[in-house]
Amino acid sequence: MRQAASHRVWRSIQGARVWTDRVGADITRIRIASRWARLLGFEVSAYLVGDLLVDTGFRHVRRQMLDVLSDSTIAAICCTHNHEDHTGNCAPLVDRHRCPAYLRNCELRWGEGVRRLKPYRSWFWGPPGELEVQEMPEVVEGAERRLRAIPAPGHSATHVALWEEASGTVFTGDLFISPGASAVMTQENPYELAASLRRVAAVQPELMLTGHGQVLAKPAVALRTKAERIEAAASRAVELHRSGMADRDAVREIFATGHGRDRMIEVLTQGEFSRANFVRAAVLHAPV
Repeated sequence: MRQAASHRVWRSIQGARVWTDRVGADITRIRIASRWARLLGFEVSAYLVGDLLVDTGFRHVRRQMLDVLSDSTIAAICCTHNHEDHTGNCAPLVDRHRCPAYLRNCELRWGEGVRRLKPYRSWFWGPPGELEVQEMPEVVEGAERRLRAIPAPGHSATHVALWEEASGTVFTGDLFISPGASAVMTQENPYELAASLRRVAAVQPELMLTGHGQVLAKPAVALRTKAERIEAAASRAVELHRSGMADRDAVREIFATGHGRDRMIEVLTQGEFSRANFVRAAVLHAPV
């Protein structure tokens, strides 16, 4: 009884909510939010495409996710990448639906801080638990739907976009969150990210559905524009670094606004997510 009561208190504190709507070509969007996730400014989205599930949300909504999908047939789970806000309910859904779960570069599933989450990631999302996944095939087929994996590294070495050619829909995970250069995690590579954006734009999608709720029609121009802005900001970061400018001064030179929020998030994430990381990554990965 005491344990059950503690779970109810925790759910109340989290303010977790899961609900669904329909988007695109008969696709169910599973929208996931908590009080703490809203502080970061976005909800998390998973998608049911026929009997193929794209991402699984985060662990703090595990009960709600299992309930929402209890009457669904799931032939396979396709993870856009390994981060815990997208894979947090992978294991119980695999167990319940007796289906495979796929991830690109699955041997890297515990990388990028997932094995030992920083406190903010445990608090906001929760650890994913067991994450037994298989290597993502080039094409994943369900009873009536078919998704092709487009390699999309940059944010994560495991990242893919999932392209349904028949409907013109692409599921981009965390490839596209904001329209320009932005704060990044410590492992990110802005040049790989720009190349991935162009790779997805090249298929000329009719609709883009992201891992954090955005729905964008005919997104190719937005994808290419983001790539150009990242490349321009990275080039400027390298130029300023070579001139001897300190990283934090370069941040102020490259990014015109939002410095207070950026510093707050940097402190909250113990330096794992910041604009300063973008500057450092641009210098570290700069083409020779």
